[in-house]
Amino acid sequence: MKPFATIVAAVDFSDTSRDVVQAALALARDGDGRVCLIHAVPHAIRTPWVVDASGVDIDELQCQWVAEAETQLVELAATLRLDPRRVSLDVVVGPAASEILRHADERGADLLVLGSHGHGVIRRFLLGSVAERVLREAGCPVMIVPDRVFRATAVEALALRGAGSGNVA
Repeated sequence: MKPFATIVAAVDFSDTSRDVVQAALALARDGDGRVCLIHAVPHAIRTPWVVDASGVDIDELQCQWVAEAETQLVELAATLRLDPRRVSLDVVVGPAASEILRHADERGADLLVLGSHGHGVIRRFLLGSVAERVLREAGCPVMIVPDRVFRATAVEALALRGAGSGNVA
C-alpha cells in the first residue's frame, strides 16, 4: 500500500479533535505526507436558530465566527506543536460534510480523517451525521476516529464480558 501524501483532517474542537489530529499525523509520518486541518463554520444566515436577523449584521457575525475558528485552529496547532511546513490550517464556511468533501477533492486528498461522537442510530437517522455522509460520499478512503467516551464504554463492555466468563486478558 502506498503511503498517504495528503491527509485532510476535519476538526470541530471537541475532545475527539486531538485524537483526529494525532491519527492523521501518525499516518502522514509513515509516508512523509502533509496534513490539512480543516474546520467548517456554518453559514450565519442559514443557521436554523437564527430566526429573526433584524438588527444583526450577518456579514459581521460570519466574520466573527470565522475569526474565532481561525484562533481556535491556531491554538490547537500550537498546543500540539504542529510543524507548519507539514500541516496547513483552513477554515471554510458552509455545511460541514459538504465543505469537508469539497476541500478533500480540491486538495487531492489520499485520506480523510474525522471524528465521530457516537450519538447513536436514532439521532443519526433523524439529524444526519457528518461522519456518515463523508464516509458515504468521499472519493478517497475515510478514517473515523471514535469519541473517547464511546471507546471507553466499548472497552468496559469487553472487560465485563471477559470478567464474567472467567477469561483473563
